Amino acid sequence: MQRHIGRLPVIACLLVFWPSLLGAQLTNKTEAVNGSAAVESNKAMTLIPLSEALDRTFRPLHAWMPDGPQIVVLEGDPASGPSLTLFRFVPDYSGSGRLHTHTHDYRLWLIEGALKHWGADGSEESAPVLRPGSYVHQPAEELHAANCIAERCTAYVVFDGPIKTNFPDTQ
Repeated sequence: MQRHIGRLPVIACLLVFWPSLLGAQLTNKTEAVNGSAAVESNKAMTLIPLSEALDRTFRPLHAWMPDGPQIVVLEGDPASGPSLTLFRFVPDYSGSGRLHTHTHDYRLWLIEGALKHWGADGSEESAPVLRPGSYVHQPAEELHAANCIAERCTAYVVFDGPIKTNFPDTQ
C-alpha cells in the first residue's frame, strides 16, 4: 500500500487535467458569473483508486504480440477514439527497442519502474532513464522506441485517438 501512496498526487493531477490534455470538447453549460465563466458538467464523476487500477487484468495491446505491451482501459475506446489507459511493460518485452509510430499523439506518465524512451535519432544507450512521475509527449507519426529497464514498468497513457501502431521494419 505504501508504494502506491507516492503516486497519488501524479494520478490526481492527471485526472483533473484529463479534459484539457485531450483537447476534449465537453458538452457543458456555461454561464457568465461576475465576468468569469462557470462550467457545469453533465457527466458523472469517476473514481478509480490507484491500487484498484493496478490490480486490474492487463491484456495485450496487440493480439498478434501477446508478449508485448499490456493495457487496461480506464476510459474511452482505444480501438475507435481517445482513451485513458494503463500500460504495463516488462524488460525486453516483445517489440521493445523497435522503432515504430502511432497514428495519434499520446502522453505518458510513468507510475512505476524505470523506462527508456527515444526517437529515431537516438538510442537506448543514450536515452535518459525515466523514473516514476516522468512525462513523455509522443507526437503522431514520429518514430520512437522504448524499453522497460526495471522488473516491471507501468504508465498512465492518454491517446488522442485510436491506438494504431506501425512498425516500418516489417513492411
